[in-house]
Amino acid sequence: MKNSRSFLIAMVALSWSSLLFLKRPDFKRYLPAAIFMGIVTKLLNSLAKKRIWWWFYKSIHPKVSASDTWAWGLFFPISLWILKWTYGNLRLYFKCNFILHTLFVFPGLIFLKKVGIVSLVRINKLQYFLILFFRETLLYSFQFIKEYIDSRKEYISSVNGESQDKQG
Repeated sequence: MKNSRSFLIAMVALSWSSLLFLKRPDFKRYLPAAIFMGIVTKLLNSLAKKRIWWWFYKSIHPKVSASDTWAWGLFFPISLWILKWTYGNLRLYFKCNFILHTLFVFPGLIFLKKVGIVSLVRINKLQYFLILFFRETLLYSFQFIKEYIDSRKEYISSVNGESQDKQG
């Protein structure tokens, strides 16, 4: 497709501009998990490139790697939104991701291959779906651990704060 680069730019611009509707506290709350997922996606794309699991044909710019376009341009904002909408309800989280990944892997990858953006090479769609499932499990786990650590810090500071009030 002649306009595949334009299509990619539009997808990235749309996904990033959607973050204008995300409230600042939600952005700050889920940002570490989204950054973590961006790093994991980047590492996964490096492994995929080495093993030729999939191949990117187009990027948004010749100096920007195509894997960065997906890791930071599309998956990053989507990670923020998925956590915002579903965090705290594990069943809903997995249902939403199942629907999203099913749509992306089956009709989405067919379309992206047709327009010359990306295609699977040495793995099949089910294997890619399982990779996405692994990523979503890591994302939720990271956020869960982060929330647990934050709650422990709040508890410790509240206990310390109460003990200082009693002494003073």
